[in-house]
Amino acid sequence: MNVLTGVAMLAIAAILVYIGRPNRAGEHPKFLRFEAALVLYPPIVLIFAGLGAAALISGLLTK
Repeated sequence: MNVLTGVAMLAIAAILVYIGRPNRAGEHPKFLRFEAALVLYPPIVLIFAGLGAAALISGLLTK
């Protein structure tokens, strides 16, 4: 169960990183043009990546 949760959370983190990338002109996506979004978005991505990696490692080590 932890393995599936970890993989899902890492996939969500990868999708969030892909969605949050700037375009070729260097402009942020529309939802990241507000100051609050620029402050909150990176920690959300890091939370999903960190908890996903922890769940994946925990699931692999407990089998």
